[in-house]
Amino acid sequence: MAGSLWKRLLRRLRPGITRKAAATGGSTGFERPAPSPPQPAPHSSPPRPRTERTLIVGVDFGTSSTKVIWQDLSDNHFEIFKWSPYEQGLAALLFPSAIVIRAGAIHFGLSDREARQGDIRLSSIKLCVLCRSNLSICRCGSSVAQNGIVCLPGLAAAYPASTFACLFLAHVFREVERGLETRFPDDSLLLVWNIGCPMDHLNKAPKIEWEKMVGLAMDLRRRVSNPSNVALLPEVASRLSSFVVASLEERSYSVQPEGYAAVKAFLESPHAESKTYAIADVGAGTTEVSFFFNGKIMTEQGKPLRPSYLADSTNAVGGGKIDLELAQAWGCAMEDARRLKEAGRTTFPILTSIGEIGAQYERTCREILRHQKLLSRNDKHFDLFIIGGGGRLRPLQEALRAQSLPGEFVRDDYHRLLPPKSLKDGLDIEKDYDFLANACGLASSLEWEYYPPEEVSPMTHQPPLRQPQDRDEKYAK
Repeated sequence: MAGSLWKRLLRRLRPGITRKAAATGGSTGFERPAPSPPQPAPHSSPPRPRTERTLIVGVDFGTSSTKVIWQDLSDNHFEIFKWSPYEQGLAALLFPSAIVIRAGAIHFGLSDREARQGDIRLSSIKLCVLCRSNLSICRCGSSVAQNGIVCLPGLAAAYPASTFACLFLAHVFREVERGLETRFPDDSLLLVWNIGCPMDHLNKAPKIEWEKMVGLAMDLRRRVSNPSNVALLPEVASRLSSFVVASLEERSYSVQPEGYAAVKAFLESPHAESKTYAIADVGAGTTEVSFFFNGKIMTEQGKPLRPSYLADSTNAVGGGKIDLELAQAWGCAMEDARRLKEAGRTTFPILTSIGEIGAQYERTCREILRHQKLLSRNDKHFDLFIIGGGGRLRPLQEALRAQSLPGEFVRDDYHRLLPPKSLKDGLDIEKDYDFLANACGLASSLEWEYYPPEEVSPMTHQPPLRQPQDRDEKYAK
C-alpha cells in the first residue's frame, strides 16, 4: 500500500540525513562568505539545544518549469519555495526547467529573456529525457539534442539527456536545501523528498531510471553550482549508468507518479467528498488522467474514507504540442503562438492534440469498465478537475467537459482545484494553483491508504476487510 511508504520513511529517518551541507573542497561559485571570527563575550550563555524539524519537500519537475512546495510536520502547514527575490507573483515560484550551455559552462533555469547570442539552449530538459523512449515528442528545436542524446560542439563524446537532467535536479536540491537551512537556522532539519515522475502505476520501467537520476542528483547536490563546468559530464554519465538505488529504508527520497501527486493534491483540498472523481493534469509535455473513488466500496470498512485508484494513464501530449499546432495554423513562431494563446485569443483552429487528450480520457475510463471496477450507476457519476498549465486552454476545457464517456459514466460537475487551507499565502495564489497542485500533492503527509489499480478487485467479488484507521494517524508524526 502506498500509504505505508511514509511510515517506513519517517521511521528510518535519523539525525543527519540531510543536515547542514559540509564543505566540499574547491570553489563552486555558491559558497557563503566565511564567518567573522567569534568575539569573546564576558558572560556567554550556553548554546540552545537544536530542535529537530521534519519537512516533506515536494518537487514537481515540470516540462516548462519546476515548482517546489514543502510541508512542516510540526504543524502540517505548507509553503511554496520562492526561487527569485526579484520576481513577483507566480513568476517567483517557477524555475525554468531549461539548460543553457554558454562558454563551456552549464547554466540552470535561465529564462528566454536571459538568452545571449551563441547560447545552446535546451528549453525543456525533462522532454529531452522522455524523448529517448518516445521520439515523437521531440520539440526542443535544438541541433545538439536528438533522440534523447546531447552532442555539444567541441566535445568528443555525446551524453544522454538524463546526464544534464541529473545535474539540473542536483542544483534544484542544493538551492532548496540551502533555502530551508536559512529559513530554520537554529533547527536540525530532516528532509524527506518526493519527486514527481511521468508514469502510471502499471509502468515500472521509467520509475527505475528516474530513481537512478534522482538518487545520483542527491549525491551530487553539494557539488553542483550554477553555472557548472561541462567537465562534470563524463563523471556524471559514468556514475549514472552504474548507479544502484538504495532501498527505501536507506534513502530520504521517493519518486512518485505525477497522477498520484494530483490525487494527493485533491485530498489536501476542501473538495474531498465521498464519490468518484477524474483529474486531467495537462502539463507542457505530458498529460496524466486519473480516475479514483474517494470512499468505501462494497464491504470495505473503516474511516477516514480511503480512495481506490481505479485507473490512470500518461501520454506524451500537452501544452507544448498545442503551441506547435497553433504556430503552424497561425503561421508564426511557437513563442508568438504561446503569447497569443495566453493573451486570450478567442478563435482557435481544430487541434489534434485536444483530440488525443480526449481519447486518453476515454481510454482511461474504459480501463475501469474492462476490469469491472465500478458497477453501481451512482458510483459512475463523477466530478472533473483539470489542472496544469496546458489545461488552461479554453477549447480543451470545453472539449473535456462536453465529452461523453462510455458505460453510463456521467460527469456531474467541473471544479477548479483549490489549495489546502494550511498553505501559506494560499489565497494569493488561488487563481494559479493549477500550476502548483502537483508540488503540493508531493509534499502531502496524508496517511490515506489507497488501492492502486492492480489491487482494485472487480465489484463481482467481495474485497477483503481492512482494519479501521485511527483518525489521529491521518498525519505522519
